Amino acid sequence: MRRLALIVLSSYLASPAPAASLSEVPPAWAGRIDPIAAQRLEELEAASAQRIRQTGERLGDMLGDPGTDAASLASLYGRLGALYAVHRMYAGAELAFGNAGALDPRGFRWPYYLAHIALEQGEAERALGHLATAARVDPDYRTLPLRRGEALLGLNRLGEARQAFTEVVEFPTLRAAALYGLAQIDLLERNWGAAADRYAEVLALQPDADAAQYPLGQALVGLGRRDEARRHLTQRGVTKPDYPDPLVEELRSLQTGPRFHFEAAIDAVERQDYGAATEAFAAGLAGDPANARARTSYARTLWISGRRDEAKAELERAVADGPTETLPRFLLALMHDAVDDTIAAGAGYRGVLEIDPGHQGALSYLANLSLRLGDHVSAAGFYERAIAAGATHQPIFLHYWGALLHAGTPEAILRDRLTTFDRRYPEPPLFRYLLAKLLAVSAQADVADVERAITIARELHDTQPIPPHTEVLALSLAAAGDFAQAQQLQEGLVEFARVTGAFDRAARLEVVAVAYRDRRLPETPWAVDARMFMPSPADPELAMRNYPAGQPY
Repeated sequence: MRRLALIVLSSYLASPAPAASLSEVPPAWAGRIDPIAAQRLEELEAASAQRIRQTGERLGDMLGDPGTDAASLASLYGRLGALYAVHRMYAGAELAFGNAGALDPRGFRWPYYLAHIALEQGEAERALGHLATAARVDPDYRTLPLRRGEALLGLNRLGEARQAFTEVVEFPTLRAAALYGLAQIDLLERNWGAAADRYAEVLALQPDADAAQYPLGQALVGLGRRDEARRHLTQRGVTKPDYPDPLVEELRSLQTGPRFHFEAAIDAVERQDYGAATEAFAAGLAGDPANARARTSYARTLWISGRRDEAKAELERAVADGPTETLPRFLLALMHDAVDDTIAAGAGYRGVLEIDPGHQGALSYLANLSLRLGDHVSAAGFYERAIAAGATHQPIFLHYWGALLHAGTPEAILRDRLTTFDRRYPEPPLFRYLLAKLLAVSAQADVADVERAITIARELHDTQPIPPHTEVLALSLAAAGDFAQAQQLQEGLVEFARVTGAFDRAARLEVVAVAYRDRRLPETPWAVDARMFMPSPADPELAMRNYPAGQPY
């Protein structure tokens, strides 16, 4: 393999004269290069934006200089493309690398970089074309077969992909990545044994490559080794096998300053290396201390690393530094909620809603807090707003209905809500269960429907004879006047609870059985569902790990 020249990475000084715009191609270069529209740089770290501006200005000067040669211009277009690429500004990167390749058709790196960013965007067909161009310049570049295999696999051209991965599977530094590709093909072709062996070797070579865990579990299931598979199926990793690629590593090395550290932190989070993420965020914040979004992400990694007091302090600073940022306020309110500081938690959630009235997290957690405090009317209102804002988790709908019930909502509305919710979430059939109970116990003539209650309850019981379904069937039968059958079913539940050692539950069930024996309905038919309607205590852990951050820095 020939030795590749390095792109000049040193910064160019901006010319004091006004630079020509890259969106216009001077006549001397017309037909050879494409114009590049100005890219949005406002969200970049200041130093990175300045490097891109300086490079564009230098290019403008060179385009207007009659003495500029194609090779020098190609090199600078390549630098601009690299700067765009490392900041994921792919449209500009593609144009810049395309111009570099047009000016320097013997330059391997330009089509290779175009293939790299095409693969990053999932554009396998385009990547394959660029890789073919690169291979005509340097067919011996070591990682070309791996890249080709990735593109071919994305196009479901499995035979060609297998051949590409096989070309490099014996190279020690590329073996794990090649085996991973071959294992993917084996899995698609249902060759369970080969897939399992290869995924296992990938993990032996690179234990951190947890993207191999779940498919290994799938292969083991295919082999009938379900017990062994279970451990792997619980690990849905995202880190694929790593391999050295000098050109890509050189591309990434362009990124310096706070943004470089923040990107490194995000990569570490994706690897679940929270210690490294914490260090990288801290390094970035040393150069950009007022970045409230990055500080919020830093606080989250501190929390996950067990440094809870430090996390709280960083969130408080993020709130101070970012007066319009909602995420640090929300997470801080959740921390207060978790320690039952209900006043601070409520104020925090409301502070988020003052900035963003449709914030799903603040609405949902404020609804939960209101429900735990017994303010059912407020809880119902916040749940309704959370659902209108797009909340889709089934428990929110269940707690919302419970809040409506205890707030004294008319039963016709309660019935209609249950019918709607059941259509949206038919499994598990919680809302059908509640509907059967409401129809059985309602005192409102246009809501009560004992026959329908029995039909629903019997279907639930016959399909899944669990105690709640047996209870609602007994209640429906009692509401229809069949107290003998209701008593028999209820006493069976009492006996089952005693046998299984659930004596408190047995005592509660016995009270209802006595009511049926006395030919009357239970006085508090909804008491059994009280726990189901009540949300769990606030726990920041899940939100700290998974609550989406639109921009993490």
